[in-house]
Amino acid sequence: MPSSYTSRLKLERQASGENSGTWGNLVNYVFNRIDASTKGYQAVDVAGSANVTLTSNNSTSNTDDSTTDDQVHNAVLEFTGALTGDIHVFTDAVETKYTVFNNTTGSQTLTFGPTGGTGVVLKQGAKTLVYTDGTTMVDIMADLGDIDVQQINVTGIANTGSSTYFKFPTTDGTSGQRLTTDGSGQLQFSDGFATGKAIAMAIVFG
Repeated sequence: MPSSYTSRLKLERQASGENSGTWGNLVNYVFNRIDASTKGYQAVDVAGSANVTLTSNNSTSNTDDSTTDDQVHNAVLEFTGALTGDIHVFTDAVETKYTVFNNTTGSQTLTFGPTGGTGVVLKQGAKTLVYTDGTTMVDIMADLGDIDVQQINVTGIANTGSSTYFKFPTTDGTSGQRLTTDGSGQLQFSDGFATGKAIAMAIVFG
């Protein structure tokens, strides 16, 4: 009975009594694949306008365990190059997850997904976390909205377990104003608190 391979990482499962004299090398290839899939990094040049299918081989195809593994079997992928057309980058149609960085240039889009499945558009210049069930790619960070060094966009804030969310106003307000609520979860800017002198005058003169 010949060796077989796992469906996700394509690790070699050796049959009993097989590969006498080469068993150690084959096991080392498996270790290299696990190493790359856990912490490996790979830069992939996707320049141009053609779709790209990431390289994906059985573990025995990788004979140099001092380098990163094939493109699919790395934990972190950085896509580089100047795009001249909208492209798709395909990974294996199996369950997996990645940290990805769309470091391409050009005004075109890069969609990342499993072969034959549904991908996600990766924002240019952004790093994100994605996973797939083998059919659909999901951008985990998309649920947080656009994030950069200076801002986080959210739809509202609330206490844990609360069903009431406070929504921020869409304008900046003016200097000295404060946030108040309308009692229905919408925050707005209002004039600041009265000064001590104004309060005293109100008490004296009504």
